[in-house]
Amino acid sequence: MKRLVVWLKALFCFALLPYIMIRLSQHWDPFLPQIPDWWALAPGVIVTFSGAYVALRGYLILAALGKEWPFGPTRYLIDKYIYRFVRHPIYWGYVVFLTGVGLWRNSTALVLETLAVGLILLAWVLLVEDPGLKRRFGTRFLEYRRSAPLLCPYWKELYYDVVDYNWILLLTATLCRKLFPFLWNIKAEGLEHVPQEGGFVIVCNHVNYVDGFLMGMFLNRPVRYMATDELFRKPITRVLFTLWGAFPKRRWSRDISALRKMRKWLSEGQPVCIFPEGQRNWDGGPVLVGDEVYRFLYSCQVPIMCVSLLGAHEAFPRWAKLPSFTELTVKFFPMIQPGEYQNASDLRKVIEARIFDFVNQPPIERRILNSHSGINIVTWGCLKCGGVRTMEETETGLKCRKCGASWLVNSRLELIDEQDGRVLLEREYHGLLKKRLAAGTLQGGYATSSPAFAFSIESTDNLIKLGPGTLTIDENVIAFAGGEVEISMNVRDIKFAYLNLANHLVVNDGQGAFQFALTDDSPVRWEDYVTAIRRLSGEVHETGQDTGDNNEAAAANDQVE
Repeated sequence: MKRLVVWLKALFCFALLPYIMIRLSQHWDPFLPQIPDWWALAPGVIVTFSGAYVALRGYLILAALGKEWPFGPTRYLIDKYIYRFVRHPIYWGYVVFLTGVGLWRNSTALVLETLAVGLILLAWVLLVEDPGLKRRFGTRFLEYRRSAPLLCPYWKELYYDVVDYNWILLLTATLCRKLFPFLWNIKAEGLEHVPQEGGFVIVCNHVNYVDGFLMGMFLNRPVRYMATDELFRKPITRVLFTLWGAFPKRRWSRDISALRKMRKWLSEGQPVCIFPEGQRNWDGGPVLVGDEVYRFLYSCQVPIMCVSLLGAHEAFPRWAKLPSFTELTVKFFPMIQPGEYQNASDLRKVIEARIFDFVNQPPIERRILNSHSGINIVTWGCLKCGGVRTMEETETGLKCRKCGASWLVNSRLELIDEQDGRVLLEREYHGLLKKRLAAGTLQGGYATSSPAFAFSIESTDNLIKLGPGTLTIDENVIAFAGGEVEISMNVRDIKFAYLNLANHLVVNDGQGAFQFALTDDSPVRWEDYVTAIRRLSGEVHETGQDTGDNNEAAAANDQVE
């Protein structure tokens, strides 16, 4: 009912009332002096456009950052951006827009009618709206009322408004706010813990591409995001992600410039978000996080707010081509003060207990589009016979070509053994598979090969194609051979290995970085093999919280996405 009332009000203000005013002006204009033609051209168009622009910006920003509005009172007081230009930009822009329409129509009557509408809105603001905001927001509103003009705007604020909250970010936030509720039933918990001002670090688990926008739906200001430099390789994505508030960090180094940017924005009172796992998870479980992430957070000595996305994996697994309709919860935790902990290890335990809170929750039902197509990227081997690359997807689940073992995959992405009824989550199945790999009980041991296309990574902006060939690995060496190209790395020399945004295997031994697109194999399997062999040689260590059967595929230890 509330939504219907809001839509009826909008219909009245933006269609019915202007129509009535124009029709009335046609009867009154013959009795009034006509507006000169020179006012009807450039001035009329400029005034009309200015009013429409201010009203639209005011509406979009209030809807994006005020949250409940327009279908309820604003949760937050918006006192920045276009709301520094004038105190009530929607009303101001509406009146100026109608004035402009009157000018280019040469209608003195319409201008006078608009003046009357403006006086009515002014009375509403002074007698109803401002007192209501004062009761709700108290001192903060009084300070805002003193600093922001009521009628005569601060024109320079139009420039700072767009600089501080650009159109691309605003339109994207608006689109997400409208689109996401059609895909997922989204709710938030712990909103009382979200600070309305001041710099702080948001630390969140990383599940899919839209994690940042999911959080942004419940925050009252734009957030800076630390992101992998791969997103900035192409000019169009570099521009887009920059406008969205992201800034790049090189994966394979302690990117001092990125960390300095982060410290700078925090000192300026801006929130900055990081995803410490460094990559989206594949199986719904946590990704091992390097100690360097927590040492840096501890050294910043700024408040930390942990966020956990519950149901995000079921909503859109990394291996899936399409999202599913499901429940999704954005859970905000109370602020953490790093100074209250003795060291980074203690801080780590608290942070991971919160951002990985989803592991303690039951899986979420997927209602529509609950296809499991692509899940064998994670379930790349058979737990029964140890077969590798033997699991085929069926209409109802998975079946091993080698031994015939079959698993049902239900709408909660649980795997059910059709022989004994055992139920495993994706991350549990994957974890047991990696344990068999580590124990050497899978087919072929640590030796395997696959067709691949190789690239040489010269820099963030320079990816050189090397061509197709065969990628092989054993306990000692990972090698690629194709045409005139031969690459060989001692596994013990590999500094890090991970799957990038294109789901290609990236390895770096300190001498060079290479990227391999596996043309007929699971990239997760190859990451698991490299990680398992490095762990044998002591190059990968368990650190921090024990993840048990959860995803242990470690990206670079000093990687922060």
